[in-house]
Amino acid sequence: MGTGADRLYEMLAWNHRLAGKIDGEDFPQHAFKQLQRWQQNRLARTFDDLTQQDAYRPAINFFLTELYGGLDFRQRDQQMSKVMPVMKRFLPDKVLLVMSEAFELQAVSLEFDMEMAGYMERLDIQNLDMDRYCEVYRAGSDKSGRERQILLIRKLGYDLDRLVNKPLVNTLVRLLRGPAHAAGFGKLQEFLESGLGSFRALDDVRQFNETIYQREWDSMQKLFAGEVLPFGF
Repeated sequence: MGTGADRLYEMLAWNHRLAGKIDGEDFPQHAFKQLQRWQQNRLARTFDDLTQQDAYRPAINFFLTELYGGLDFRQRDQQMSKVMPVMKRFLPDKVLLVMSEAFELQAVSLEFDMEMAGYMERLDIQNLDMDRYCEVYRAGSDKSGRERQILLIRKLGYDLDRLVNKPLVNTLVRLLRGPAHAAGFGKLQEFLESGLGSFRALDDVRQFNETIYQREWDSMQKLFAGEVLPFGF
């Protein structure tokens, strides 16, 4: 089994463990959902200027809806674990490696959200505003972990762009569309095709990636420094 496939299995197992905890009876579902809604709204506001541009909108939506949070990830992951042998036959190992990065980012983000939701429940935080969010963020995060999360976002963006520029990869992903839906893992194939398609539409990949990286990195630094308005609004 190649490096990409090995790593993908590892990341899937991590996500499945987290899914089991999220589905547990004692898990703070209300706080978790509230937190994820707040963060998705914050991200949408932070990158609204990119969303308003046709060339950047698909890639921003891919990051917000496919990679960050959301409980619909479980079906996609479960499908994936069943079809790994098929994907290993059809897709190059470097594609599986990039997909492992996407699932790693998902797991890292979920772990932070789970810690933050637990803190909210322990302190009976019913509503989030900016002050409360900053408190919850610092209580449920460590700086080195947040740095890793943001660097992974940046790396994934560049790795997706490299795949987009390989015609064979794009052809293989499109050819997999029919068999994938017939075999019951259409959502997984759509996830991969959506990611590649969103980056194919970008006018300037470097500007896109570095804008996300710089804004998130600066906000993270301000959050840990205790600034009142770390996001600038």
